[in-house]
Amino acid sequence: MVTVPASRVRTWYREYTRCVILLYPALLIGAVVVVVRRREYAGGRGWLWFAAWLAAGVLFAFSLATGFSIGLLILPLVAAALLAVAWLSPHLREASGLVVGAAAFVVAVAVLL
Repeated sequence: MVTVPASRVRTWYREYTRCVILLYPALLIGAVVVVVRRREYAGGRGWLWFAAWLAAGVLFAFSLATGFSIGLLILPLVAAALLAVAWLSPHLREASGLVVGAAAFVVAVAVLL
């Protein structure tokens, strides 16, 4: 049986968490870059796209809140949803649904607790 010193495990865990924590802001920055570069795109307006951004916001907040458990497992789905919505609907009015979705998730968690 191979034993690993506890100090080595703690160092590895610190580096791992630092890298994972950086994934969430990097994902948001990537979505902002996509929106800024495609802001002249004509498609993706209206309540349907606001709802798509809202769903992406709820997924993002859920993944962030569940962090190192199930959140990492659904992070690829969150990234795909967020970047797809940013690509198809790069308008600020509809993109405000991201903030509304994240806030709705926080309110729902606060009410349930």
